[in-house]
This record gives sequence, C-alpha cells and structure tokens, in this order.
Amino acid sequence: MHVLNTNHACVHGNFDALYARYLDEIIRHGDTFTGRNGETKSAFGFSLTVDLQYGFPLTRLRKMPMKNLIREFLFDIGFDQNVKALGPAKHFWDFLADENGDLGASAYNRQWRMWPPSAPNSNVKNEVLHDVEVDQLQTVITKLRRTRNTRHATVITHNPTAINPGCPPCHIAMQFMPNPDGRLDLMVPARSNDMIVGFPLDIARYGIINTVIAKACGFTPGKVYMPSANSHIYQNCYNIADELVLRQAMPECQLVISDEWDHTAARPLETLSLDYFKVEEYRPHEAIKVSVN
Repeated sequence: MHVLNTNHACVHGNFDALYARYLDEIIRHGDTFTGRNGETKSAFGFSLTVDLQYGFPLTRLRKMPMKNLIREFLFDIGFDQNVKALGPAKHFWDFLADENGDLGASAYNRQWRMWPPSAPNSNVKNEVLHDVEVDQLQTVITKLRRTRNTRHATVITHNPTAINPGCPPCHIAMQFMPNPDGRLDLMVPARSNDMIVGFPLDIARYGIINTVIAKACGFTPGKVYMPSANSHIYQNCYNIADELVLRQAMPECQLVISDEWDHTAARPLETLSLDYFKVEEYRPHEAIKVSVN
C-alpha cells in the first residue's frame, strides 16, 4: 500500500486518494507565504511512500503527458543539457535555459551523470578526489550489481559549488536501498515540492528511475519514499487543487518496460528509448492545463 504522512494523519491507500488528501491538507492547514512567485500555501515535513508493487504513481486525477514524462526521464539520464534534446517536453524547462537553450547546472543529468571533477590539489589529508567527471548513476548500477546489500548506492543532486544555477535542484539526493527479499527501494528527499505542476511528474519519474535501476541490477521495484521539506501550492493553482480534491480516485495503473531493453548491458541506461515504456490500465480524468510558476 502507498502511505501518506502529514502533521495530522498517517493514511494508507490508493495513490490518487492520497495525493488528493495531500493537497487538501496543504490547502486547509498549510501556512501562507509570499515569495518570488506570489502567495503560496505550504507545509513542512510531509512525506509520501509509494509501493511500486501496488501501482505506478502516475496520477489519474488529471490526464498526464506520459510520453513527455519519459522524454524528460531520458533527458535526465542522458548527457545533453540543451532543452532541444527534450523535444516536445522542452517547454517545461525553457524558462531556465540561456539564450542558446542550455540548462547547465539546472539540468539533473549534470549532477547524475557528469558530476564536475575536483580542482587539482583541492584534497585534504586522507582524501582522494576525482579528477574526471563522475557518472553517479552508472556507479550506482555497478555497486548494486556487485554488492546486493550495499548501503552505498547514493546519488547527490544538490551541488553547493554551482553558483547561482537557474534553479537549484528540487530534489537533493537519491539513495537506493536493497531489501533481503529482492526488492529495491528508493529515497528522494525534496527541498521543494510544487504539488500541482512538479510533484505529479516527479513522483512518477522516480518511479520510473527505481524500476529501471531495479531491472538493470536484478531486483524487483519496491518503494519510493519522498520526504519533503516544503510542499506547496501556488495561489494561481488553488482552484486546480480544489478541483483535484473533488475528483474520484481511479484504479491503479502499472508501468511496463519492454523485454527488448538490454538491461544486462555494461551501460544499460544508454540502451533505453522512448518506445520501451508504456503504462497499462491508465484511465485518467480529463486533462487540466497548468503553467510553470
């Protein structure tokens, strides 16, 4: 079962029902702030745990752009920081790109697959630093394949040495945790969760990531746990939140990855393509147009 923890309740059940409850808790009990994008309702310390064996966390409360979600996932695990590589999904990231379309440090793949090398002679005693870019995701795959009970399968997303990126990453890290029963869990601590625009895409994206890494390393996808320092709804989305809360929770759907994917390859992420992914039993409500804040 999926689990929602708030300041007022711990609730188990259908993903859409928990997502609606999450929104309702913020609207009814959240603190009101005024920031760079105007008024928001926000809450500290909420968390959601999604069990991928129970269902894939792609909301059905509104129709989601599944192909664009996969395109963004493939961009995140790739090596190109230009929004052109996102194809039809680029409009979510255009506002963070420079005049040439480059995202630079705002692109998650910069940290996940191309963590910058350390400056020469910057190490201290008893410390060895990388003098080349570090592919953190490939390192995770290698560690999980070699040691099935490792606690070292971590990816750091927030880079404090990146000065004034277009937007600091909303999610500061990932940690993959194997279980003795062969499941692979994933924890993703979030510094900032836009619950209308960002979160529905992000929780599904990390469901994809955990499914992909699990398959590549011989595990079964387990749970995705996202604790959030700041879960918020922008004022221009209050009415959308109210509408979503009133909609009926729909049955769970399932993510399927084609057996054509060569998941045993030495570098399996490079062999993935859009056509390998589909979501079965996806029966959403009608779409609601949202805009990036």
